[in-house]
Amino acid sequence: MSGERLRRVSAAGGSRRAGRSRRNDRGQTQIDFAVGAGVFLVTLAFVIAFVPTLFEPFAVADTASPLVSDRIADGTVDLLGASTNVSGEATAVHAPTRPGVLSPACTVAFFAPDAPFANDTGCPFDADTDLAVLFGTDDDVQIVVHDLNETAPTEGADGLDVETRAGTVENVSLHRSTADPRFVVDDVTVSRRIVSLNGAQYRLTVRVW
Repeated sequence: MSGERLRRVSAAGGSRRAGRSRRNDRGQTQIDFAVGAGVFLVTLAFVIAFVPTLFEPFAVADTASPLVSDRIADGTVDLLGASTNVSGEATAVHAPTRPGVLSPACTVAFFAPDAPFANDTGCPFDADTDLAVLFGTDDDVQIVVHDLNETAPTEGADGLDVETRAGTVENVSLHRSTADPRFVVDDVTVSRRIVSLNGAQYRLTVRVW
């Protein structure tokens, strides 16, 4: 009798252990599935929302490209850069010696082509050449040299006295454009560079539309 009872107890204990083992061996519950699906959906939404913005710097506008405005900004700094040519004679190669430092004579010739010595500075451009032709673009271009704290200037530093090797040129307006920027209706791309003129720092802004 006692032996029979022990066998029953043993069998019952084994059944309970087997049941607990089967319950502990479950691979996934509904809660696990719900949490996993929720994490996946949140991650997918994040990717869809934010990944396209990674390509915005390379997006091309309908009327102008940031590559064009960057090229013109770099080209302007290079054309107006101070070089070792101090003779005023034209040279085959213009080699600026200090990046970002503008030649006062070339700057005056560029922004004030009607200055008396504009075409006798030895700078690598013709002062009367149209900006679009000078930089090889079909778009309208505006180039402005202005104070550093101006974020959206339409005109450059007005009334500036520029000291050049040919003398001081008074009341120079450092802005030039192929069209009136106040009536721009298309998309505009903008590039900026920090430059120095006569020992003072300015910001050079190029707009292309």
